[in-house]
Amino acid sequence: MSKNTKRFLLLLALGIAYGFMYVMPYMKSSFYDQMIAAMGCTNAQLGSLMTYYAVACTVSYLPGGWIGDKFSPKPVLLVSIFGQAALSFLFMFTYQSYTMAVIIWLLMGLTGGFAFWPAMMKGIRMTGSVEEQGRIYGIFEALNGLASLLLSFIMIGIMAVVSSADLVKGFKDALLCMGLLSLVSGVLVMLLMPKDAEFGANVDQKAERQSFNMKDYISAFKIPGIWVMAILVWCYVTISAVASYLTPYSTNVLGMSAVTAASIGTLRTYGCRLIGGPLGGVLADNVFKSVSKEQVLGQLACLVSLGLFLVLPSGTSSYLLAVLLLLVGVAMFLCKGTYFSIQAELGISTKISATAVAIATLIGYLPDMFVHTMFGNWIDAYGNAGYTRIIVYGVLTAVLGTLAAIFAIFQARKIANRSAAKAEI
Repeated sequence: MSKNTKRFLLLLALGIAYGFMYVMPYMKSSFYDQMIAAMGCTNAQLGSLMTYYAVACTVSYLPGGWIGDKFSPKPVLLVSIFGQAALSFLFMFTYQSYTMAVIIWLLMGLTGGFAFWPAMMKGIRMTGSVEEQGRIYGIFEALNGLASLLLSFIMIGIMAVVSSADLVKGFKDALLCMGLLSLVSGVLVMLLMPKDAEFGANVDQKAERQSFNMKDYISAFKIPGIWVMAILVWCYVTISAVASYLTPYSTNVLGMSAVTAASIGTLRTYGCRLIGGPLGGVLADNVFKSVSKEQVLGQLACLVSLGLFLVLPSGTSSYLLAVLLLLVGVAMFLCKGTYFSIQAELGISTKISATAVAIATLIGYLPDMFVHTMFGNWIDAYGNAGYTRIIVYGVLTAVLGTLAAIFAIFQARKIANRSAAKAEI
């Protein structure tokens, strides 16, 4: 089997595992109305689940990053994946209890956060050379989007067939399917991922990883590039949260049917990764020759596509609305597909890669601790006017992301000039 075939199969296994890992904690992005009906909770309570999830992720990222740089990614990933499958089955039997839902979302913060996230990102980075980072992350983003899309549409199909007669049974069957497919993803990683996925690493980088110590861990906080990456993650996470409310906005304000909105929401959340992720990687590596410049384009695309929703009238054509919803998704994944591949450009060493991802994720995912609850409260307090507040918040966030990406361009240029000067000595 050729080297490139092995790399693709590894990325496929990781993409499937990653895609299935986050469908359940973020399932309100596609199944908002169904969750409200089945669980019997309020908008604020449903939003609060993401707050609990984010808190659990936040307290676990830093120790998880240390583990990701000290140990092989494979066992860390397997423990997380099989743990997530178990939680899917648990929720299937206890979803009507909001207290149990809170506990499960807290535990999912450990299976999907902790060491899983940094180990996954490091494993992906190790499969390609410096020149391939944009494409590697873009391909991975597309593959995990395909996996998430497949799972979500299977769940939609199950709920459409079964829940017409029994909403509760349809919801339980969909959760059973989620758990079983998560188990399958774990088996794929077990079979396809070598102990050390190091297709793009050189000997010196291997030695660096082995010498990783606490001093390196602490010094990582002083690297400007990590903080730039953190801001880019922050902006994506916030815009993603805003986009999740475009589904109920489309039904409650703009008049789209619930089934159509759920289907388009699923395509936006997962299917658009198939376009945005690879496109972002190609633009970064082949067109701009810079991840930072591609990030500027992605952030501007988010700003414009979200801003259009502020001027859409009620009764807008469902076809036009569907196109705009999908454009938001493509714009989001132009940003997400490459924000971690910016590491090499900003001078972040491979040996602290997992720690860098953990720090950027710790900061970048803080919005999940409050924006979902805040957005839910806005809807409960202001009704449909709450959606306008949410969209404006998203537009302002895209402005911040654009400024951060522009700063990254200058930072990358400074690092490149410094490296060139050292090479001449």
